[in-house]
Amino acid sequence: MGRTRREVTEKPDESQMAPTEEETTEEKGKAEGVKTIEISELREGEDTFLSQGFSNIKVTKNGEITNLKLKIKSSGITELITDFKAKEPKPPVTDVLVLPNSEMGKEMKLAEKKWVKMPDLADEKYIEAFNKYESELGIAILLKGLDVVLYDRDGAIVTDSDRKLEILKNKEMSAPQFSQAVQDIRNLTEWTEEEHINFFGKN
Repeated sequence: MGRTRREVTEKPDESQMAPTEEETTEEKGKAEGVKTIEISELREGEDTFLSQGFSNIKVTKNGEITNLKLKIKSSGITELITDFKAKEPKPPVTDVLVLPNSEMGKEMKLAEKKWVKMPDLADEKYIEAFNKYESELGIAILLKGLDVVLYDRDGAIVTDSDRKLEILKNKEMSAPQFSQAVQDIRNLTEWTEEEHINFFGKN
């Protein structure tokens, strides 16, 4: 009697299946404390992209370290940076003789030396103007992103930007503290390099 040939189809073990890129990203996000939400619609009036958080500022008094948690927000920061970008100073252009065996010459694949117009990033006037621009941008970001109420000595709420800046300066905010707060405000909506690698991978 002949044997009957049977095909047996087994359901694959899902636990042994390779995760999809989406699942891998979501798992990385969970590990890093990042929640993933799929957006398929947007409604007017909802603050979907508004980000809020804290800037941790180190203060040391009498040898004792204190962490000040300043409330910060992202509202209006992107528009502010875009407006400032138009005011960014440009370096002067200078003629530079590039040799074929130099690093730049190799990148340009030069066969012989050539004069090339290059931005002079070492120009003193440009450096001075750029530092001033960076300082003014940082101040603007801090004033816009700081989500705290400022009071004057009489207990009145301060809304004027110049007056707010004056109060912050009088509170002896150091350059590192200032830079920390500004960077934290920007990081509310910008992935840091470390976050991007940890969450999305190197590519």
